[in-house]
Amino acid sequence: KQWYQRRVRGLEANGIQRIENLDHQPELKCLYLQQNLLSRIENLEPLVQLHTLNVSNNYISKIENMVGTLHTLQIAKNRLQSSDALDGLLGCPKISVVDLSNNNLEDPVIIDVLEKLPELAVVNLMGNPVIKKIKNYRKILTVRLANLKYLDDRPVFPKDRA
Repeated sequence: KQWYQRRVRGLEANGIQRIENLDHQPELKCLYLQQNLLSRIENLEPLVQLHTLNVSNNYISKIENMVGTLHTLQIAKNRLQSSDALDGLLGCPKISVVDLSNNNLEDPVIIDVLEKLPELAVVNLMGNPVIKKIKNYRKILTVRLANLKYLDDRPVFPKDRA
């Protein structure tokens, strides 16, 4: 239990407006901030071991100020719209899971950003207008994202890449 208390912070549904006061928690691995009032991702620099960040159900319009150790980002149901809003992911070379579902992503150029993430294995884009704007959406993403193992609600099979 002591390990869990030091390495995992569950602060969901607390009306939190800013990410702050994490200076003395460098061992934190998982931070759960879903269902708050966040408009920015900030002040994560002290979290040098952060592996998982959940900021779903907030008011975030841009992925920024990320830490390079991040493997999983859950940022569903926010206000992401353009490919520029995803550029902060490029500071996370180890990221393998990204949940971008139910935002307002429209620009097919987001694939270019996702393609630059070499470890990306799981992507969820369900509920975004971009899905309808990319012809042969599933085929295109499975071919361009070479390490993809799971797209939206389904696993990726070898036949999907053929």
